Amino acid sequence: MKKIVITLITVLFTGLIFAQPGKPRGPGGQYGERMEMMMIWKLTDNLELTEDQAEKFFPNMREHQKQMSDIRKEEKELFTPLYKKIKKSEEISKFEADKLLKEILNLTQKRSKTLNSFVKKSGNILNPTQQVKFLMFEGILKQQVKSRMKDRYKPSTLRPRVQKPKRGF
Repeated sequence: MKKIVITLITVLFTGLIFAQPGKPRGPGGQYGERMEMMMIWKLTDNLELTEDQAEKFFPNMREHQKQMSDIRKEEKELFTPLYKKIKKSEEISKFEADKLLKEILNLTQKRSKTLNSFVKKSGNILNPTQQVKFLMFEGILKQQVKSRMKDRYKPSTLRPRVQKPKRGF
């Protein structure tokens, strides 16, 4: 009996030790790969890319996305110390605020230059119409996702809404 219990406990602990947690939820987590695949599919469809164009365009786009991600990380790092100060209810000096605004302006310009450079380089792969469609794509995709979320979480018309009784004070 003791051997069975010890074996069972050993098997359970071994299973727990080797169990790997899943990817975290949220952006870049569990659904990050799906979102990327959907974006590539939508972009291919929207730009009407040929196979040859797609083979050349997507590696360049991934490099561009990495550069943009690095810029976003830099921006986040700018806000971190000031966020901690605000959380501790400390005052932020005018010098710190001006410095932050200046650095944000620099990052915004860097982001614009990176996008401009990418679109110019993509001119070797995409025609001008496709380049303009690419520039409009992010806004269109965001609008579609927003409207789908709005439709998805709209209160059902089939289910009657129960009104809360009014309180009389």
